[in-house]
Amino acid sequence: MLLLLSLLSGVVCTVLAQPPNILVIVADDLGYNDVSWHNTAVLTPHLAQLAAEGVTLEQHYSQPICTPTRGALLTGRYPINNGLHNGVIEPLIPYGLDTSQTTLPEELRRANYTTHIVGKWHLGFCNKKFWPTNRGFDHHYGFLNGGQSYFSHTRDGGYDFWDDEEVALGDNGTYSSTLIQQRAVDIISTHDDSKPLFMYVPFQSVHGPLMVPDVYRNMYDNIENEERRTYLGMVTAMDDAVGNITQALKLSNLYDNTVIVWFSDNGGPVNGWPPVQLEAYGSNNWPLRGSKFTMWEGGTRTVAF
Repeated sequence: MLLLLSLLSGVVCTVLAQPPNILVIVADDLGYNDVSWHNTAVLTPHLAQLAAEGVTLEQHYSQPICTPTRGALLTGRYPINNGLHNGVIEPLIPYGLDTSQTTLPEELRRANYTTHIVGKWHLGFCNKKFWPTNRGFDHHYGFLNGGQSYFSHTRDGGYDFWDDEEVALGDNGTYSSTLIQQRAVDIISTHDDSKPLFMYVPFQSVHGPLMVPDVYRNMYDNIENEERRTYLGMVTAMDDAVGNITQALKLSNLYDNTVIVWFSDNGGPVNGWPPVQLEAYGSNNWPLRGSKFTMWEGGTRTVAF
């Protein structure tokens, strides 16, 4: 994660006539064996093309769980040094990413970048000082907590989908990958290219609960396990969204001057680990040992390019 941040910072610090746009896309809970270049049964043609045209990172490591990875990405600091080493921020936990920590979008905004986050935040909910629009982002569209329904956008009886600091009730009922894709495409299509663009797109996919439109689940009718079939449908839905986002870059003549970074925040979770984790999952980290929540490579060695 620190390497990725250093690469991005190095690009910005270089004296260029036209600083590059930067697109950072994060998958959530994606297994090591859940992309087509590791497993031909998985349908991820758009991600595979981007990986093949760039640099595939086969020794890329994240933190073993969501919040610490996101904090490390946006601060360039290990979780033990940014206060996020205790794990995920649950909805009722009264803290967030320390406001004394300088974030990547704050630095990029000082370099005249327009800064957007489209998707999952998970770095503080209890006080607006922790919200993305107060941590360096010009705009945020998405949700603040760690996981929820993909269609109703609810968790524990509350609705969590926002357009900046306004509740986006009109998005109730639409699949989150569709919403994230649409907003990212809109931002790209209307971007004023007199300023470089930094867009951070942390997808909800493929974090639980396992939910996907039938058209994607039906692509895996050959898979007997229903959880795995739904999960892989979610992977392909995310791949389609990434494909539409990159196509928007091309149509807007931004693609050739855009640095694209993509990775998973941790390895895929598996059913029954840790022992108190009873929720069903469909991920696969083969041939790596372990899963999300563990320091083994199945939890920390993540797919990336």
